[in-house]
Amino acid sequence: MRKPKSKLETELDDAQQAALADWLLSGMPYHQARELVQKDFGLRVALSAFTPFWQTVCAPALVARRHRAVSTANDVAAAAAADPGRFDDATIDALKQKAFELSISPHALPGQVKALFSLVLKSRDQDLKSDQVNLARQKFQRDTAALFLTWSADQRAQAISASPSSNADKIEQLGKLMFADLWK
Repeated sequence: MRKPKSKLETELDDAQQAALADWLLSGMPYHQARELVQKDFGLRVALSAFTPFWQTVCAPALVARRHRAVSTANDVAAAAAADPGRFDDATIDALKQKAFELSISPHALPGQVKALFSLVLKSRDQDLKSDQVNLARQKFQRDTAALFLTWSADQRAQAISASPSSNADKIEQLGKLMFADLWK
């Protein structure tokens, strides 16, 4: 048997109930919501009217929100797994946009601005480190190719290459020949 509806359910229309549910689901305490209900909707209610309203309207809405959030998170995770580079770029772009919006907002909390800008700066640091790794890899590849050209004409390198040893042994021997004490 269903409990009788609260005054909030019987006297507020669907749009007003949705607004009240949004307020409560965003963490607004009952006493503040009561003031807004009176101010915005012209309805005076006791604090006790909010508990049944929460149970019948807010709780199902909260479950539906959480279900949508889980579904969205699963969709985002699948998209990120399918193409991680694009997801990362989109996330960083959104982060930069949010940081900009907060930086020009007069109501922004300094801690939030600092936290977002710290994340943006960390992202830039990661980009710089990634660029450094790429440059080091390119330099290594070019240096190794140049060294190979030098040693490919060397009689010792040719003998190692022509030997019946396994490729791993040949690599080890050529590495020692090319890099001497630096080979590890």
